[in-house]
Amino acid sequence: MDNLSVKDNIIRIRKSRNLSQTEMAERLGISRTAYRNIENGETRLISDNLIRIAEICGTGVENLILGYHLPEHDETIADSREETYRSAVEDLKAKFADEVSRLTGEIERLNNEISTLKNYIGTQQELIRTKDEIISMLKKVDSENRNR
Repeated sequence: MDNLSVKDNIIRIRKSRNLSQTEMAERLGISRTAYRNIENGETRLISDNLIRIAEICGTGVENLILGYHLPEHDETIADSREETYRSAVEDLKAKFADEVSRLTGEIERLNNEISTLKNYIGTQQELIRTKDEIISMLKKVDSENRNR
């Protein structure tokens, strides 16, 4: 593989990851001009930059040099991603279970509060009916006293 193929692979992969030359330069800690010189073939690629470019693009150095992943590299990535996914799923399940438990307790507490408030409202309604009866009886007694 010649330098032209490597630079073409870098450009293709960078673009496929939606990274600008400026973003690549910033992540590499070099100027945009220095990075552009790498892509233009004006700067000889040294292994440190090639490794860092591969890491930033989330690919292997072989993909930059050869234009494709080596099979064992793909399996390693797949295994790593699968483990990351499984771990994330387990974390979400645990958080979900904790949240369901917390919300179930909160629902029970609110149902108890509703029951207590319904009883209080019932008591208040009974007091109002009693008050209304007393007022009605007092009005009747007052009316009888006026008529005498």
